[in-house]
Amino acid sequence: MKRLQLLFVAALTGAALTATGCSKKESEPPPPPPPTASTTIQKSQSPPPLPSVAQPTPPSEVSGTNQTATDDEAAAQVKKLESDYQNEQDFQKRVVILYDLSSTESPGTIDAIARLFLNEKDQELKVELINSLMDIDGQKDKKLAILGSAVRSDQPKDVRLEAIDGMADVEDRRAIQLLQAFANDPDEEVRDAVKDTIEQLQTVTTQPQPAP
Repeated sequence: MKRLQLLFVAALTGAALTATGCSKKESEPPPPPPPTASTTIQKSQSPPPLPSVAQPTPPSEVSGTNQTATDDEAAAQVKKLESDYQNEQDFQKRVVILYDLSSTESPGTIDAIARLFLNEKDQELKVELINSLMDIDGQKDKKLAILGSAVRSDQPKDVRLEAIDGMADVEDRRAIQLLQAFANDPDEEVRDAVKDTIEQLQTVTTQPQPAP
């Protein structure tokens, strides 16, 4: 009888412990559900907005604008130097102005020198103007036109000789035709200079060109 009582108490104790364990497990909150695929995709497709950045100006537009400004500045510089030369009376200062003028890279530089030469009365300054003309690259047509007027018989002898030397420096066969008009010039020194320059131009222009 006593043994039956003990078994009954043990059974009641086990049932009470089982009930207590079940109640503890039920009181724990369920874990949060895992994120769905749609939520993950939506987050990945919504990045934060990027700051706006100003678009740079194309290099071609910048270079074109700078070139126009440079050409305008050079043209203005030529105009100023031509005016400075005309208003200056000191010989050395005029020579310096001519050097600055011939160093200015502008299509109007050689035209300014041509105008100054036509209006200049001083023989030495005419020679300086021809020297300045030779400091300019290219534009052979304009150079020959100025030198052709400088070699005429109404010009001072030193100016004529300087113009003949200038034609040799141009190295253009068209100068030969201009010089042939003075092959029989009354001045022996001019005749000799013309002859030597024609021979030099013929030698230079008839040399065979190197193979490419």
